[in-house]
Order: sequence, then C-alpha cells, then structure tokens
Amino acid sequence: MYHRFDEPNYPSTNITLEQFQSHLEEFKTQDYNVLPLEFIVDSIITETPLPNNTIAISIDDGHKSILKKAWPLIKKYGYPITIFISTEPHDANFSNYLSWDEIRFLKKEGVDIGAHTRTHPHLHNLNSEKIKNEIEYANKRFLKELGEVPKLFAYPFGEANQKVIEIIKDYGFKASFGQHSGVMNETSDFNYLPRFSLNERYGDIERVKFSSKAKGMGVYELIPKDQEFSENPPFIGFSLLDKNLLSSINCFIFDSAGNIESDMYKFEERIEIRLKRKLKSGRVRMNCTAKGEDGFWRWFGHQFLMPKYLDD
Repeated sequence: MYHRFDEPNYPSTNITLEQFQSHLEEFKTQDYNVLPLEFIVDSIITETPLPNNTIAISIDDGHKSILKKAWPLIKKYGYPITIFISTEPHDANFSNYLSWDEIRFLKKEGVDIGAHTRTHPHLHNLNSEKIKNEIEYANKRFLKELGEVPKLFAYPFGEANQKVIEIIKDYGFKASFGQHSGVMNETSDFNYLPRFSLNERYGDIERVKFSSKAKGMGVYELIPKDQEFSENPPFIGFSLLDKNLLSSINCFIFDSAGNIESDMYKFEERIEIRLKRKLKSGRVRMNCTAKGEDGFWRWFGHQFLMPKYLDD
C-alpha cells in the first residue's frame, strides 16, 4: 500500500521514486505474480488456487502525484493497481488531489477504483448515522462520476471497530482493508484485511522482499473480537491452524510510545499475550511472525484501538 510519490514534505506517507522503481523492478522477477486486488479477493473467496507470492498494489487517497509521478512507472511495468478514493477532496478540486477527469482517465487505462469514504474521517469516533452518510454519499458520487459503485473498501487510517465493520458489511463490499501489515489467506477476516504500508522509512527493498514472499499464518479465534479494546492493559489471544509454528512464533506489539514488553504463553495451538504496561490511546499494532517447516515465513498482523478514556 502506498500514498504519495516523490512528495518529501510528507515522509510518513511518501515513497521516493527511486524506492518505488526498485519495488517495481523487484516485482518483475519470476518470484512474483502481480495481480488485480479484486481478482485475488475473488480467488480466495471461491477457493481458487493462486500462484506463490501473489501480490497486489494499492494506493490510498488519490493524490495528484499518483498520475504525475507514479503512473508512468506503473504503466511501463504493466502492473494492475487499485486506488482507494475519498470523494470530498476531488469534489472540492483540491490542487494536490486528482480531478474526477483524471480519475476517469486512470479508470479507462485499467485502474480499479475502491471506496474510502467521503471525508476520510476517524470512523470509530462517529455515530452510526454519520458513518452511513460517509458511505452513502461517497457511493452516490462514484455512481454519478464513474457509473458504478466500488466493490472494495479501505478504512481511513486503517481504523475500525466492530460497530464500523458491521455497518460497512451492510453495504455489500466484497472486502475491506486496513493498514496493518500481514498476509491475506483463507483464515483472514475479509472485513478487515491487512496490507503492508510502504513509505520512506519502511520502504527499503529488503523489507519489500521479505514481506512480499511471506505467507499467511492461519489464525483463528482472535480475542478480543472487537478491534477497540475495552480494558487496559488488554488480554490478547489467538489459535494457530499449524501447531508447528508454535516453536518459532514471535509477536511484537506497539503503541504510540513504542514497543511493549509482554509475556507469551503457549497452550497446544493457543497463543496468549500478557502486556507489562498499560497502552497509550490511539492505534495499537500487533505483528506476529514464524518460520514454517517449509522455510517460508508466516506473518499475521492486526491493528487495535485503545480509547482515550482507558488511557489514564
């Protein structure tokens, strides 16, 4: 997942063109299969086999640098991409966002367009009526400007709680995406799928190679079920389909203050994590990796939210 291209004033969301081209060049080797994001989703839903190291390229927010800087490279390599659009900046003709004419041009060139709300809010802070308005208004704008409603959705900031997810499900999107690292597989929650976010700091080619060749971990019965914690420190646990991963699994949890020390307990296929301090409010990321007996790394990631009222 990318946001901006060659916009150094925004390092947390920007990727340099040198970095981006190195990624595209890496994906050209026979180790990878770059396919449309919706095709990958459909294949997993229908249990259709996919080639090893199948990846998709997605871009959030619809900044002008997609067309001016990234698109010539993407077109040169012939890769399919999906752009997730929040409609309000394009309606307002903000100078650093694509115009609707430019979005239509990219769509005609074969680019897939996904939904990303109207105003790009922190959805979990809104009431149900406002969340629905964000989706319905954007869908109407897509229908008017592009002639169709997108089939894929991405949560702004990658943030969601169970209330948000249940509302999004009601609108019939095939799949919805966060911004937490991880690999899609048949046990993934298709209402909150992972994507590896790449920017200047986390865009070196070795990280790209490692993440692009990783496989899904096969996680089920994740606790808590809601992405928004109800206690601090929280209780976190999940089960593994492959018990052989227990010996090599490591999990790292981060909040705004950094890495959180924790104790990990293993019970047959079950993993339970106890944190050694309270979490700071805001986004909380968990990344778990393990090396399989086949030599491939497995990666499971998840993003939680710690509400401010529990951060005391």
